[in-house]
Amino acid sequence: MFRCFMRWFCYSAVLLVFYLWEVAPLIRGWCPLLIIPLATSVAMFEGELAAGVFGVFCGFMLDVASGTLPGFSSLLLLICCPLISLLGQFILRSNWLSHAAMNAVTVIFMCSMDFLMLHWVWERESSGISFVRTLLPAYSWAIVFSIPIYFLVRHISGKFRPKEERRLEEAAADSAAEEEITKGEK
Repeated sequence: MFRCFMRWFCYSAVLLVFYLWEVAPLIRGWCPLLIIPLATSVAMFEGELAAGVFGVFCGFMLDVASGTLPGFSSLLLLICCPLISLLGQFILRSNWLSHAAMNAVTVIFMCSMDFLMLHWVWERESSGISFVRTLLPAYSWAIVFSIPIYFLVRHISGKFRPKEERRLEEAAADSAAEEEITKGEK
């Protein structure tokens, strides 16, 4: 119970740091949207319900920090995070390469929806300028920073995951490796 609490406390602390960085950007005019890779990284290591709830919180923090309609990013991350969690559990392996691909798809989806719903609808003629000057750099850096954020979340998850779960994961990985070896010998 304590390990679970500490894991979620660390996830929340990282979310708060990324939120504060987005509210007071170091780079004038825009800052990387680090909350998106955080949500997708947590989704790779947690269950679909936890990933969905954390995605909603991340989306809400992203909406508040960027000044958009609260709930817009929450809805998009509510769709993407449980899907990433399910893909990570049943189809993909949880590694940095699959996370980079899933994060890139999520970022491109969110960037396109942001552009269509919040910029193109209201700005039409000048929407290309806002896309090139603000949206493209911010969302591009969200893709670039996805790998370090993945390793941070993997470290937090590995450090505070209950020992029984770690043993089961190691046993499952060992049995899968033994099956591959026996298939190779036949």
